[in-house]
Amino acid sequence: MAVDIGEMLDRLLTEGARHSDDTHDYELTVVPLGDVTLPTGRVVACDPLVRTGETQPFTVGVTPGRYALRAWVAVAYLPLRGLTPALVPASSLRNRLEADRRTAALQLVIRDEPVASWEPALVAGPAEVDEDGFTIHPVDTGLATLADERALQSLSTWDYEEVEAVFVPSLPPEAPGRLGAVTDPASGANVVAVSPGCGDGAYASFVGRTATGEVAAFVTDFRVI
Repeated sequence: MAVDIGEMLDRLLTEGARHSDDTHDYELTVVPLGDVTLPTGRVVACDPLVRTGETQPFTVGVTPGRYALRAWVAVAYLPLRGLTPALVPASSLRNRLEADRRTAALQLVIRDEPVASWEPALVAGPAEVDEDGFTIHPVDTGLATLADERALQSLSTWDYEEVEAVFVPSLPPEAPGRLGAVTDPASGANVVAVSPGCGDGAYASFVGRTATGEVAAFVTDFRVI
């Protein structure tokens, strides 16, 4: 059965949306992460500490500039036994003790307009795909980013001590686990990374377009929901 990308991403990118599984009830909330500078407009989804600077950018590029980065965080609560979460008032859900917070998606906003259609984000050349046929990138150090190709190429020249000071804190921040820095001072290109809610693994990204076909956003789904 084909995956409905729009339905899948609507579950992730809606403030206050609620979902449940066998262990938790979740409520989605957006967390602004600041701007990402794209001097080339070539966007890369990757673990910034694995084969840094080698991951291929998406085949779809955008106009160079500064764009807002957002994390979508799933706030997890212990389930309401015998009750349907969607029928429980949001105030009652929030009054329960939080069990966890997990970063469910990372969104780079190119145009703050409604997304009319979604498509898989592709890269040039060979790529690993998941069981649904979507191109995926591995995460092996617990970090994921959407950043400009130049920012990652510049990061690849850093000494390990510099990388450790920024991206390997002794006490990782709570979800979304934001870590980042300007990696290319000449262009202002920066890398902002988050901690995927399902940890290390392999994740697919998608391109959202407006009704007129312009790129509205890039999103990486961390498969929490």
